[in-house]
Amino acid sequence: MPNFLPRLLLGAVFVSALGAAAASAQDRFAPYYGDSASWSGFYAGVVGGVSTKEVPNVFARNNLLGGAMIGYTTSLGPTVVGAELEGTYTSGKEYSLTGNASLAQTWSGAAKLRAGVSFDSMLLYGTVGYGWARLDPKGNVVSDPRWAGGFTYGAGVEYLFRNGLTTRLEYTQSRYDNVESTLAGGIKRTDSFVNHAIKAGLSYRF
Repeated sequence: MPNFLPRLLLGAVFVSALGAAAASAQDRFAPYYGDSASWSGFYAGVVGGVSTKEVPNVFARNNLLGGAMIGYTTSLGPTVVGAELEGTYTSGKEYSLTGNASLAQTWSGAAKLRAGVSFDSMLLYGTVGYGWARLDPKGNVVSDPRWAGGFTYGAGVEYLFRNGLTTRLEYTQSRYDNVESTLAGGIKRTDSFVNHAIKAGLSYRF
């Protein structure tokens, strides 16, 4: 079994449990839920933010990212569940291997499940899925560019305006395990990388 499947299954269980907990709390949250805000339907939009290898620090030097997203959610009372596809480009982000050897992350994408609780126009949610990142060789890395994959998860808050526009703030962590590369002199190595991202998004619901 691929090493990412246990993590993906664990994440799916987590999202399902979150949805179940939200459904069981429907009576408690009912006063905050109104028919005026609908979280059911397709949406598309753009995202932008910062990406870092360490725990996020907005005051430190971070790498900028930008991209697009498309998804679908449905409301089950105050519970909101759905799925999303996201693609981004990160500028200047490198994972150091040793000496003058590194891998640069450029394009990346993710397929994610979403589940949360809505308080009328505000949605608090968790997300989990599988992500990919293109890693380009730098310095003494002589192996070809490659796509690495791994588990991604996070949480966020989203606000729905009456005209169908939404804004969000989201944190995600992505892990790319067992990335193989070859350095000058035929030296082979395997590394695992962690990527943190803080993203703001703007989308429109159809």
